[in-house]
Amino acid sequence: MQVEVRLYAYLRDTIPEAKKGPLLVDIPEDSTIGDLLAYLQLPDESNLIVMVDGIRQFNSYPLKNGSRIAIFPPIGGG
Repeated sequence: MQVEVRLYAYLRDTIPEAKKGPLLVDIPEDSTIGDLLAYLQLPDESNLIVMVDGIRQFNSYPLKNGSRIAIFPPIGGG
């Protein structure tokens, strides 16, 4: 199946193609968010904020063909 992935902030630096726009990623049919994050090899994997089709989801969430995924780094402040 294929999903669309958008990376934000410094995460775009980890995959050069992400700076040009969304990534189209081919992953196995039974993949979860956790599987996708492992495939992309993003830093701070356990602390990322992941939205699937506009709704916050967690690593065990099963993905569907055509899902639109936005991945944000943790938000900090002080």
